[in-house]
Amino acid sequence: MPRLFALLPMLLAVSITSAEESSAQDSPYSELQSVAAFDRLMSTVADLRSTILADATSEQEAAEGMRFILRVLAMSQDVAGDGYPAAPHFARMDTGRRKVGGDNPDGEYYTLAWDGERDYKISGNLGTADHLSFSVLSMQRTGRSKSLGYANERTLGADKDGHYTLWLTAEKPEAPGFWVKTGPAAGFGSVLVREYFGDRSTEKPATLQVEVVGRERYAPLAPSTDAEVARSIQGTRFAFQGMGLLHRYVSPSLVDSPNRFLRRNSGDFGADISSPDNLYLISPYAIEPDEALIIEVEPLDVRFWNFAIENPWHESVDYAERRTSRTHDAIQVDPDGMVRFVVAHAPTDHPNYLETAGHRRGFMTFRWVGEPDTQAPLPKVTRLPLAQASALAKALAGGDEPAEN
Repeated sequence: MPRLFALLPMLLAVSITSAEESSAQDSPYSELQSVAAFDRLMSTVADLRSTILADATSEQEAAEGMRFILRVLAMSQDVAGDGYPAAPHFARMDTGRRKVGGDNPDGEYYTLAWDGERDYKISGNLGTADHLSFSVLSMQRTGRSKSLGYANERTLGADKDGHYTLWLTAEKPEAPGFWVKTGPAAGFGSVLVREYFGDRSTEKPATLQVEVVGRERYAPLAPSTDAEVARSIQGTRFAFQGMGLLHRYVSPSLVDSPNRFLRRNSGDFGADISSPDNLYLISPYAIEPDEALIIEVEPLDVRFWNFAIENPWHESVDYAERRTSRTHDAIQVDPDGMVRFVVAHAPTDHPNYLETAGHRRGFMTFRWVGEPDTQAPLPKVTRLPLAQASALAKALAGGDEPAEN
């Protein structure tokens, strides 16, 4: 093995030379649809690189932006490129490290690909998560998707033991379950699953199974065609472009006034980004290493809510090693009924502290599951020196002004 590693530089040089020589020769396959789709994808990757570098304001942002590009590309290939409607599977969009697209760090996201030429049966058990939902989406020529149907843990029609069935078929089946009409006219699409946990350590995740109606399991399938591969690469590009540019086209943006929350819901974002009962209060934040933000908010009486920190590229800040989000099950409510968070670059002694992990700017998001017409009070944001933050937050909780230094 050590000898192999010693030979790696030479082998790499040979492979690069061979690739350069072969690329100089015309290939009989260069006009394939899949090759053209791949070239467009690579061009889109280069465009996003330029966008990230143009929008970055620090070495940290630029470096993390390069990693962000790879994460978005990996996720896009997982969920779109490898979707394979002929034999679909639920692909996990996020991992312990890959958290992109303004995701909920206290949730999980899964997706599968379908096409209208086939009928599908999705089944499983709800588990005990606070929220589980299915968005059935149809791909449009623009690269965005429209909603064909939506169901959550309350509307799926699960039995008393939590078992559910979701049908994606051209005709309504006689068997029980929640039905979404698809069929050939619906073209191609996806099912996006959201699962939110108030406390992961005590809750049981849902189970997810999918089958193509009438197809025997493990029945052989025809090899992929050029057109099929091209379509999967195109889907990868659409997903990559959409996720990669969220920081520019999802309001509010980095260039908006920082530390000021706005109300947003699915009507503002679109069905392929949010769902009807996912509601938000979002703000860009600005904070220096010697500063902190006190966020005061009135908690809502809903089945799930949380508060999370994101970096400038709409990635959840590394929550595997840091406290960068809190749910309704992980906060201390003050005697006056308010919840106060102290946001800083590193941990503080406040019970509801959150970390930015050194990011001077990014996004703060309150997310909850409720009714679209809910008018949650906007949080109050106070920016002040770090040394005063916890003391002021505790004084506010007791109704007293902090003593002057």
